[in-house]
Amino acid sequence: MNSIVDSHCHLDFKAFKDDLNEVIKRAMRNGVKYLLTISIDLEKFNDVLKVAKDYPNNVWCTTGIHPNNVQKNLTEKDFEKIISVLKKNITHNKREVIGIGETGLDYFRTSENKKNQQKSFDLHLQVSGTTNCPVIIHSRAADQDTKLFLKNKVKLYNTKGLMHCFSSSKELAKTALDNDFFISIAGMVTFKNSHDLKKIVQYIPNDKILVETDSPYLSPEPQRGKRNEPAYIINTIKVISKIKKIPEEEMIDLTTKNFFNLFSNIPK
Repeated sequence: MNSIVDSHCHLDFKAFKDDLNEVIKRAMRNGVKYLLTISIDLEKFNDVLKVAKDYPNNVWCTTGIHPNNVQKNLTEKDFEKIISVLKKNITHNKREVIGIGETGLDYFRTSENKKNQQKSFDLHLQVSGTTNCPVIIHSRAADQDTKLFLKNKVKLYNTKGLMHCFSSSKELAKTALDNDFFISIAGMVTFKNSHDLKKIVQYIPNDKILVETDSPYLSPEPQRGKRNEPAYIINTIKVISKIKKIPEEEMIDLTTKNFFNLFSNIPK
């Protein structure tokens, strides 16, 4: 089997505390040779980094703050510190840290913290541009504001990156693609009622599509309801292959090539 990349997982989460080594072994047996484990909080960044260091030939990581973890009472000094810490994490750990995020906007649970979410998002985009590290964007119930950031900030900061776990509108997908972003598809595409997402998969150009698990969340069919893990990504690839009418092995090669085209900053 050709090498698969899980472009977004959370291997430092408690769900993997007791059997991470077995999880990674199962991933390898299913052809998932490379994994990108994602930071959601700078306070726990060292846990994310440790996973990448423990599996140096297979796992990379990112540094960043998920929008739901952006504090409401941040000051300008706090934001200055955030941008400094992000740059430090990359500079000191270039071999392991290859991306910024996940960042973005999430108004699903509450929109009270919009201002600080937007400020944090802006800083992450800036750091992505100045460090040549792709940014991983999360967007939930925030399509309009996410579109504005893509339109107004990406070219300004010379940012590159991807929309992760895409489940938004075709309009947002178009804006991302117009700004040369990649779009990553997770296990939701395997769900029976995911008709709109399947149409978006058809719409995404072959050279802009990535695949992920977002594990331990969003297990694809037929594992839906169980803890998700990188080994299950093959089920998502099978569905995308059918939608795209491309053989599975070709789809694997395609998404892996796309990942390395985007993450061209990975040390050789």
